Amino acid sequence: MEQRNGWAVLTKAEEIATKLRIRHLQDQPLSQLSGGERKRVALASALVQEPDVLLLDEPTNFLSLAGVQWLSDLLKENPKLTLLMVTHDRAFLDEVSNCIYELDHGSLYQHEGTYAQYLEAKEARWAAQDAATQAAKTKFRGELEWMRRQPQARQSKAKARIDAFYKLEKATKPRPRDASLNIENAGQERRLGGKILELRNLNLKFGDRVMLSDFSYDFCAGDRICLVGSNGVGKTTFLKVLTGDLPFDSGKREVGETIVMGVYDQLGLTLTEQEQRELTVLDFVLEKVQATQSPGSDNPGVVAQDEARRLLKQFEFPRPRWMERVSMLSGGEKRRLQLLEVISKRPNFLLMDEPSCDMDLNTLAALEAYLNDFKGVVIAVSHDRSFADRCSDHLFVFEGDGIVKDYQGSLSEYASCLIDLEDDKIQKQQLGGTTVEKGQKRMDFKEDKAKRNEQRNAIRRAKKDMSNLERAIEKLKAQAHSVQTEIDGSSDEGWTVLAELTEKMNKLNDEIDEKEMRWLEVAEELEAAELEV
Repeated sequence: MEQRNGWAVLTKAEEIATKLRIRHLQDQPLSQLSGGERKRVALASALVQEPDVLLLDEPTNFLSLAGVQWLSDLLKENPKLTLLMVTHDRAFLDEVSNCIYELDHGSLYQHEGTYAQYLEAKEARWAAQDAATQAAKTKFRGELEWMRRQPQARQSKAKARIDAFYKLEKATKPRPRDASLNIENAGQERRLGGKILELRNLNLKFGDRVMLSDFSYDFCAGDRICLVGSNGVGKTTFLKVLTGDLPFDSGKREVGETIVMGVYDQLGLTLTEQEQRELTVLDFVLEKVQATQSPGSDNPGVVAQDEARRLLKQFEFPRPRWMERVSMLSGGEKRRLQLLEVISKRPNFLLMDEPSCDMDLNTLAALEAYLNDFKGVVIAVSHDRSFADRCSDHLFVFEGDGIVKDYQGSLSEYASCLIDLEDDKIQKQQLGGTTVEKGQKRMDFKEDKAKRNEQRNAIRRAKKDMSNLERAIEKLKAQAHSVQTEIDGSSDEGWTVLAELTEKMNKLNDEIDEKEMRWLEVAEELEAAELEV
């Protein structure tokens, strides 16, 4: 019987290992596994016990997108399993949960349905609470008058009404407000020059592992790129190459003179443990602000103090926390302070490595709003589909062996393709390097490299032309409005002046029509180019 049970456990373990794609790791020491691989092994060890209730704390952190999808599929296969989890991954949450519990200032609220439905229900609850508070205030004013009218007869008043008065007084207190983080204007963005960052034929190897193979790309203003691929293929390494922290074997990297890079690292604040114990929050921010000041600024100490306080208020750090040591902050507060550190540099080239990990949803929503208005370049490593879909417009797909493909589309659109690529990689490892094709589901990237680069550049040129045309049209319309105002007020100037103004107006209208027609042509060219990619 015990042997039979042992075989059953072994069979179950093999089944879960297959579904989580970790069977090929069975002979490897845990110390040699990547963070995502170790996470999958830990999940497998929990699932093999066949629990009735499964508790998961941020299960998607450090999992690849393929790993997240595998876990989602595995959890959905067992409808009898009770799952209680903490997660910031909104897409994963919608896939595996049907109920959301919100802990709000000591009270627990239940919301059925998706994350979007939860947000709607939360707004409705807040509106109802605000309306109830306002109604209580109105009634309280009348009861307060009643209490004041007969102070000497208070002992004879109905005790129930007096008790109700004090209860009503508590109901007039406004509900505690969530921190409404808004970082869209946290730091004035620096100007981007014509030259941003150019990479030419980069090659990089670590021993026998090829990280980059003949990679070239010219970054443009407004580039919003998400780096995707299985764990260990070089996404974080690529960020270090971009910043110049990691040398490459061959190729060329040229950075524009106006570029200021801001790096949000998944490892956290750029402070040692000792520095975190010694520095107060205010001192830390003050150091960062002073580092970005121009040498010739007046009263640099006063300016830095004012700017540091402004940033701390904007990032929702209450005054009592300013003099706390950095080490005393919670994990979420440290992430917020890290974000403040990056934005205080006023960067125009942002690099972010798994920014949504361990970040509370309020801060994440504020970051998404900031990035949507960001005019510079954004490069992010992320498996969070909700974040990536909102904050990027194309992907760099790291396929392994140094191959990086430019995919025009969202992370959600590419999800199934990425899973197939990771399956291929695993099967190659299991078969000693034999190529296993997935066929229909795998994206077709067999086009010639030069053709793909040409298509990509055509899309970028079209977007840039459309942006320039839109600015030119707005400028011409403003001039036309000014001329029309002159025409309307030129009745006393004579026919000659009116004729000149009319001719000027006609020329402006013709130029506007010409540029609007050109905008339509470019829009059609852009649509055709995007369909070809």
